[in-house]
Formats: sequence, C-alpha cells, structure tokens
Amino acid sequence: MKFVRKRSVLGVAAATASLALALTGCGSSPQAGKVGTEEDPVTIRFAWWGNDSRAKTTLEVIKDFEAANPTIKVQGENTEFSSYWDKMATQIAGGTTPDVFAMSGSYPSEYASRGVLLDLDTVKDQLDTSKFAEGTVDLGKIDGKQYTITAGVNAMSMVLDPTVFEAAGVPLPDDETWTWDDYVDIAAEITAKSPAGTFGTTPMSNDSFVAVWARQNGEELYTEDGRKMGISEDTLAKWFELNKKLMDTGGAPSASQTVEDGSAQPEMTLMGQGKQAMKISWSNQMTSYSGAPLMMVKLPGESKIPGTWLRSSMEYAISAKSPQSKEAALFINYLVNNMDAASKIKSDRGMPANTELKAGITPLLKETQQKEAAYLDRIAEMKIDPPKPFPAGSSATMEVLNRYNTDVLFGKVSPRDAAKGVINEVNSNLG
Repeated sequence: MKFVRKRSVLGVAAATASLALALTGCGSSPQAGKVGTEEDPVTIRFAWWGNDSRAKTTLEVIKDFEAANPTIKVQGENTEFSSYWDKMATQIAGGTTPDVFAMSGSYPSEYASRGVLLDLDTVKDQLDTSKFAEGTVDLGKIDGKQYTITAGVNAMSMVLDPTVFEAAGVPLPDDETWTWDDYVDIAAEITAKSPAGTFGTTPMSNDSFVAVWARQNGEELYTEDGRKMGISEDTLAKWFELNKKLMDTGGAPSASQTVEDGSAQPEMTLMGQGKQAMKISWSNQMTSYSGAPLMMVKLPGESKIPGTWLRSSMEYAISAKSPQSKEAALFINYLVNNMDAASKIKSDRGMPANTELKAGITPLLKETQQKEAAYLDRIAEMKIDPPKPFPAGSSATMEVLNRYNTDVLFGKVSPRDAAKGVINEVNSNLG
C-alpha cells in the first residue's frame, strides 16, 4: 500500500478540550520505544466511546488481535459518548493520552492543530488502505496530512417506521420527490391519525445536519478558511422555523418532550418505542432504535439539491507522543482490514471502508443493517463532494445549536434572533 490519494467523499467539552490541548508536552506511555517479546510484550492503550455492547465486542476483537500478535497487549478503555471528550481532554492535559483513540466531528481538526495527533505517513508501512473505497482514505486528511483512518462510513438519513405509517393510514414518502414542506405535512398528519403519544417526528439539532441544510441551500456551514460560519442568517433562521413549525402543527411533541427525547438512549426514544414515524438520524444508528423493521430513505430535498455526504462515523488516531506508534498502527490496521474483526464489529462503527470487508460482512448483517448498506450505496452513487473537515474551534457548535433550538421551541427567542445568536457565538469560538 500505502495511503491511496483519491477524490474525497467527506465532507460540550470545547473549553476543557482547548485548555487540555494546550498542555501536551507529556508522553502517553512509559515504555519509551520498548521492543516487545512474547515473554515481555509491549502494552498500548486504546480508548473509544460506546455502550456496553460495543465494549464487549471491542474487547473480543482485542483478544483476537493479541492472539495474532503475541508481542503486543492492548488495554481497552470504553467511555460513554457524553463524557468521552472531557475524559480525553483530562488525559491529554495530564500526559496520559491513549496510544490509539477514537475521533469524530471537528475533534480531529482541533487535536491536529495542537500537535496531539501523529502524522500517519510516519507509520504508513504498518497501515494498508489499498482496498479502501474511493475517497475514504482522504476522510482522515487535514491540511494535506493524514491524521486519522476511518473506522467506517455513515451518512445523515431519514429513518422511517412503516408500522406507524400503516397504522395511521398514511403512505410512505417518495424520497426522490419529497420536500421539507411535505415532511412537515406528513408529520402533522401522522400525529393527527395516531393514538395520543405517537408523533410524526422530532426535530433534529445537530451541526452535521445543519451542514446538510446549508448545502441544500447553496451554502456551507463554515467558510473555506474555517474562521467563521458560512451559513447565512436567513438559511439558519429557516432551520429554526422548520423545527418550530413541526411542533406548532403537532407533527412533533412539546418542547419539553423533545428535549427529553433528545437526551434518551436510542431504545428509549419515541422511535425506539414505536411511537414515532420519521427520525433524522445517522445511518448506523438505525439498528439501535428498535428491533422493528425500520427503513431508511433520503432526506427531503436531496434529489433536487443534495447536501448529504459520506463521512466517517468514527475515526482512529494515534497520539503524537506515543512511543509505540508502530504497534499502534498495526492495531489500527487489524481493526480496519481484518475479516475476523469485521465479522464481529459489522457496521457498529459504520460500514467498513475496506470494500472486501464490506462485501464479506454484508451476508452477516441483520435486515436493517443491510438496508443501511443499500442506503449508503445510493448516497455514494450520487458522488456528492464533501465539505472540508469541520474546523478547529467548532467542537462546541452542536451544543450552541441545541441550546438556541431549545429556546426557540420554548418560545424564549425568535428563529431570527436564534440564528443571529448562533452565528455570533460560533464565530467567537472560531476566532
């Protein structure tokens, strides 16, 4: 191999992280370049976020890797997503950064800009990406350097519960033609024709979704240089107006129930309980909601002006201070290229970028996971150019959007003033 350069398909802990990232002088392991033997193996640390099921699977994969590489031991460290970034910030500040750790969103840019991440070209002999799908290697490039390797790809999607549609007597939408106005109308109709407590949808407050919204409106969430928001006040105000309209027309629940649903575990959400017809969601989360036969379609407006792109659902990075970077790279290589590992992980971290692994695990996937794979194939066929990676300083954007969206739903601020507030606050973070 080695890193194959192809056309890219990619596109709150921020204050704590910024402080910690400024304090990165210490190493992540006391072994100082030790050469492992079977009698005295090297130990590397691997940190990721996820639930107990992901942790169980990952520990099984670690055992398999250790059996195949007896000179290397891997210490696994699992944390719930809500506290993962705070924990990482604390470890970086204290000089105890894991050798290998999971990344997503704007954090690769944040960490790379402060020298936390290893340039993976330095360990390219240990990393094989020759079988990765077109563009997926470049998902980990920032300013021309390879800082991460994708653990799997996903995309923003609309998850549907056909059972709720059928019970309400409402036909499923045609995702080649439907609009956001259709989405609002369908949501209201389903709520009106369903038992009390069942709703058409709930608002989605997420910076990646707002990036799709911006792109559908001919804009980008951030400017080319990443120093301020690229989305206009008008376009952002329309997004807040959409969420407010969903609630006001009855298509979505009350503000308080929306907030509660947004913080619930997937299986405890309205969608997870079979009480919601449509949910804007990351594609790899569909199987987390319910064992019911859910389905996945394109977001409204995608066929007219597409904004969704394939992106890394999780990425692997190596600490720039790791004295065992080659062993760390061998472990990442195992995670992204080994069929035994893929057969256990399946699509939990997104669909494998390695095309042979993707083909190999597809027969092993549940029906809903196979629907996800088919959806991602549809998105890939659209060949949508991605935005640049979210810039350093943008890790708090999702929290800012959530806060203002909550205020809009509770009637504390107008959509226009919320848009102004978000842009001012995020620009301050980026500056």
